[in-house]
Amino acid sequence: MNYCACRPPSWPEPDSTRFPMAMTGANLPPTASPNWVLPESPETLPPAISGLPLPRIVLRLLARRGFDSEPAVRRFLSPSLADLHDFTLLPDVTPAARRIARAIQGRERLMVFGDYDVDGTTATALLVRTFTGLGGNAIFYMPHRAREGYGLSEAGVRQARDSGCSLVVTVDCGATDFAEVDLARSLGLDVIVTDHHEVKDRLPQALAVVNPKRRDSGYPFRELSGCGVAFKLAQAVCTELGQPPEKAHEHLDLVALATIADVVPLSDENRTLAKIGLAQLRRTRKTGLEELLRIAGLTGRELGAYEVGFQLGPRINASGRMADARQAVQLLLTEDRTEARQIAEMLEVANRQRQAVEETTVVQALRKVESEQRSDCRVLVLAQEGWHEGVIGIAASKVAERFFRPAILITLDADQGKGSGRSIPGFHLHDALQACTADLLGFGGHRQAAGLTISRSRIPDFDRHINEYAGRKLTPEMLQRRVMIDACVSLKEIDSTLVADLRQFEPFGTDNPRPVFASFGLEVVGVPRRVGNDHLRFTVREDKGAFLPAIAFGRSSELTRLQVGREGHLDLAFQLTERSYAGRTSLQLQVKDMKIHETGS
Repeated sequence: MNYCACRPPSWPEPDSTRFPMAMTGANLPPTASPNWVLPESPETLPPAISGLPLPRIVLRLLARRGFDSEPAVRRFLSPSLADLHDFTLLPDVTPAARRIARAIQGRERLMVFGDYDVDGTTATALLVRTFTGLGGNAIFYMPHRAREGYGLSEAGVRQARDSGCSLVVTVDCGATDFAEVDLARSLGLDVIVTDHHEVKDRLPQALAVVNPKRRDSGYPFRELSGCGVAFKLAQAVCTELGQPPEKAHEHLDLVALATIADVVPLSDENRTLAKIGLAQLRRTRKTGLEELLRIAGLTGRELGAYEVGFQLGPRINASGRMADARQAVQLLLTEDRTEARQIAEMLEVANRQRQAVEETTVVQALRKVESEQRSDCRVLVLAQEGWHEGVIGIAASKVAERFFRPAILITLDADQGKGSGRSIPGFHLHDALQACTADLLGFGGHRQAAGLTISRSRIPDFDRHINEYAGRKLTPEMLQRRVMIDACVSLKEIDSTLVADLRQFEPFGTDNPRPVFASFGLEVVGVPRRVGNDHLRFTVREDKGAFLPAIAFGRSSELTRLQVGREGHLDLAFQLTERSYAGRTSLQLQVKDMKIHETGS
């Protein structure tokens, strides 16, 4: 058995079972069986929460996540907007708000310049809606991914000047765009940068740089999304113009979209913004969001992190990945039902195209790992002609999940390449790129995701240098896939009441993973069967008593190993989910991993 007993950290286990195609498409051998990291035993509850009226399992989960007082539990389970930090603590937010307020009052034209992903598009829409709602004259600009790349662009700056703007406000970008900010200033434009990415040793010479990750920042929480930073700025602008900061709360549906889809940590005030914003998203009155929910088949349904992260977010992102991100912003701004429906349908087509291109890219990347015998590298650096720039980031995340090590995919065009990387817990990707600056033309990002540009001739050196760096930072244990077990439970402890209590933990994501449970010595009953493309459905029973259905995604190859009626031969690590079928809802174990005790073992 591959078990170890230690207290797990607070990061979630990457879920390779979400991507069965990525596991089988390249005909690669399966990854090594992961270690199960079990909770320490015995587990004692902090006295301050032991008397709360919640099941002991739930209290144990809360304690393991650091909520050891009644106020901390309340803030986690029932967050309130009163829990948000004071927006005036953000660096430069006050001078930024004053300059914007003056522009609104003076009817100056201002441009909101956004990034082309879901974080940037929602932040752009939030500020344009806020500024125009306060009487301002605001336009927006979205760079073209292939032609302009990430960040404030020369084309955008010149467009601002040609459109008669006097002020440019960036969202989700700008913290490292020194030359472009200098160009704007030389053309007579004021620039306000709002961003949430890591900063360099110096800041651009903008009028204000609003970023919680500034070295001199006194803001209590560093991990806001770009849209979260824009929301804070909107609160400040409302205040400067004599409006209550709560006026910005009408756009919390946009903030929730960005916070969940951009995979920032769902802790501290990000949890508050996401949880309250999700409730607002369910009843949104924004025409474009209503149409997006309709085309995704989510109208009137409960919305959680899955629906945002895997259904809404990809559709918004598809415009910037495959076409033009202006479509997504216009969808979030329009109040014309016909226009909203047309754009939503265009995004649906773009998302299907993205899925097809992404699938091809992932299979090619996995085959490249196999053919180049690179699976033992600590960082996988893969380069190829013709990969679509808009999907290499998603593809990198799937390669990273498949091999449980950082992955960087680079698409080559003539003498240059553009790359996108995704990391694993414990490896700060931005810091790794910083250590390889001499090999790169440019880079940016944060701990888990980053982008870069590089000369084709420097790729071998970069590959060697980043693997040397990783050799000093990544231990063999860090490269061993682990399943973090939150609690060991008996099947008879699992019921609809527990599921309802766990629902209060939503939304799930980074720093707030869906709880993983373990049950031991189970018996398989009934007839296990393969379902879908590569999935396994079966029923388990414990001690001739409680039994529950289970689904194991991407594990149909285990079918012949299951021994129906043999007591105690199966251990499961699983998450609790609900399955709706024929109008009925039932509990289901979603298997994260299984340990099968073979006959005679």
